[in-house]
Amino acid sequence: MAVTGSSTQVRRPWLRRRIVIPIAAAGVVALALLIGLFVVYPRVGAGKIRSKLTGSLATKLGRKVTVGAVDLRFGHATIRDVDVRGPLDGDTPLVHIDRIEVAFDTWKSFVGSVRLREATVDGVVVTVRRLADGRDNVRDVIERVRGDGRPGAGGGGTALPTKITVSHGKLFANDLQTGATMLVGDGDATWQRGELAAQVRGVTATTIGAPGAKLAKIDIRKAPGQPPVVALEGGELSLWPKLSLTGIGGKVVADPARAGKYVIDLAGGYGGVPGNLWTAKGDLDPQLATAVIDLEADKFQLERLAPILAKSPVVDYAKTSIDTKLHLELASAGGKFEGEFHLHGLNVGHPMIADKEVHDVDLSGKVAGTFDRGQRRLDLVRGDFVARDLPFSLTGSVAKSPRALALVTPVGAPVVPPVVKKHPETGMPIPTHGPGGIQQLQLRFVVPPIDCQRALDALPKEMVPYMQGYKLRGVFDTDLKIDVDWNDLNATQLGGHVGYKRCRVTDEPKESPKRLKEEFEHYVEVEEDKWLSFVVGASNTDFVPIEQISPNLIKSIMSTEDSAFYFHRGFITSEFRTALIKDLTAGKFKYGASSITMQMVKNVLLYRDKTLMRKLQELFLTWQVESSLTKDRILEIYFNVIEYGPALYGIGPAAKHYFGKSPKDLNPVEAAFFSSILPSPKERYKQYCNGTLSKWTEGKIQRILGIMLKRDRLTQLEYDEALATPLLFVKDGTETEADCLKRTKKVIKNARSTNPMKR
Repeated sequence: MAVTGSSTQVRRPWLRRRIVIPIAAAGVVALALLIGLFVVYPRVGAGKIRSKLTGSLATKLGRKVTVGAVDLRFGHATIRDVDVRGPLDGDTPLVHIDRIEVAFDTWKSFVGSVRLREATVDGVVVTVRRLADGRDNVRDVIERVRGDGRPGAGGGGTALPTKITVSHGKLFANDLQTGATMLVGDGDATWQRGELAAQVRGVTATTIGAPGAKLAKIDIRKAPGQPPVVALEGGELSLWPKLSLTGIGGKVVADPARAGKYVIDLAGGYGGVPGNLWTAKGDLDPQLATAVIDLEADKFQLERLAPILAKSPVVDYAKTSIDTKLHLELASAGGKFEGEFHLHGLNVGHPMIADKEVHDVDLSGKVAGTFDRGQRRLDLVRGDFVARDLPFSLTGSVAKSPRALALVTPVGAPVVPPVVKKHPETGMPIPTHGPGGIQQLQLRFVVPPIDCQRALDALPKEMVPYMQGYKLRGVFDTDLKIDVDWNDLNATQLGGHVGYKRCRVTDEPKESPKRLKEEFEHYVEVEEDKWLSFVVGASNTDFVPIEQISPNLIKSIMSTEDSAFYFHRGFITSEFRTALIKDLTAGKFKYGASSITMQMVKNVLLYRDKTLMRKLQELFLTWQVESSLTKDRILEIYFNVIEYGPALYGIGPAAKHYFGKSPKDLNPVEAAFFSSILPSPKERYKQYCNGTLSKWTEGKIQRILGIMLKRDRLTQLEYDEALATPLLFVKDGTETEADCLKRTKKVIKNARSTNPMKR
């Protein structure tokens, strides 16, 4: 038993070694596997993912790709802060992704084959830019991706995930070439087994001086083997601040009969008013960036737009109707348009249009033209209109000014302020563009030969009350052209003719200019609702016949107001262009090229308002005055009615008030003084209160005397004597300087504004 037991004890260490060694080896292997699985595998896998993104993907896109943290677990990877950046991206990358979550087959990954399952992409921000020179930061990326259309292309055996979900996507687009911007506020999408469902919200687009657009929601659906369907909801297109197309909705669907083509079918309304009042149907080719669209608004009553017309100049719109048709052919470079519209029974009420409401304005038209986005130019090649039975055409072109300096200056380049040009005569800054950023404007306005009476009857009586009651015969026509370049206003062209000379008056109303041949009672409003009347004629002791007015005053007034008064028929046509240039330079209609006859008409026959048709009435009545009165009578009335100071009308009272003498005794300096105050007699009357001339007036008097000398209205001796003659006001001592100024300021304050909007 002992031997046997001893033999057993000898074999146990050997057995122990045979058992322990394999167990130890297995433990080492297991430990190595554990280290590989939990330490090496995540690091190696994360490194491969980072290498894949920053290497092969970057090469494929032609962009630098940077990655933040990469966390890898069995069957799941999380990638954070991915940026795709190129040389034209500016301060923000083309693409930024907050987080990518990817599920994959763990065991396949051990043998180097990656089979993706589901991917979630969150916080995507895409920033697209086009520079002023036309280069952009995305075109080449799109071309590279299109060039490799194989699913999972790129090597490594990687296929697309079985499902991809994108959330919290945003898009910013800025086009420095056109000034357009676009923003997508939020978006999400899901792709699974070839089926795509996407939605973007809060889409806005803006342009400089052109339409802006909004879309509440865009839905995109694409089933496998089927073309995509795009549905729009809550759209708005702002044509200009007070007119917008709203409630835009509908679909853009791929055309099954034409590969790559889409069918547009949209509808909407105006100004937020519920209901569809127009439709837009057509075709879209995304690859060629072209579209053909037919816009149509069937005839409807403007009463349907009551909510947006309530505070507009349009009144009594229950029976007003409108219908329009417009054909558009659009491309990336521009496009062309053609259409027509009919507006019937329009009634408007606005102080700038007329003192009373204007009724039954019918207007129809046919238009056609083109527009070029690159040049920002619109050409109206056809504009045939009929307004209240008056045919006319309006054609021409409009080119917008260059984008603002900040838009076309390369990023990082110093901003150089523009050089401000000044007018050589007025010293005023010359604008580089007109209203709405217009840089160039060319227009042609034509009224074909038409019966004079027909042309007159076409004008609404509320807009031209002083032209009512006339009967005309003959043929009227008009052909006017204007060409303005705000970079060179002095090159402005204004030409053509208004064929009024072939019209003859066969009957006229009682209040026509013919009544001015005899003495008449004249009314003036010295302060608002405070009127003064006086007779212009021999029965008024203050009336001064033309032969008793100093030649110095006549020559002075002609030198400053109308040098060729005795040689034209009421219109200084050569001055129209000059006045237009001055108005464009001033940025407002301040200069009117008014002859003495036109000034007399404004003072005697018209109220001093500034309605849109005021000038037309002024021109018509000037024509009538010149046909009815002699030049001397026109000048005689002019001197006896114009204002020379607060409640001071007519040269008789004025000469006595300022200088204590008769108008026939005015010397050249006194005559030049009266010429200097005419544009603003109340304000310049303050010099009389002060008893001294302003430096501006002193210089103005000298310039007037110089003009009179140059035009042989003064001899050299008379001119020299005038320069040496002081201007002395005569006062009767009944009013102090302070009281005089107080009275003048009160009259100025209480005067009725000539602007209808301020009444």
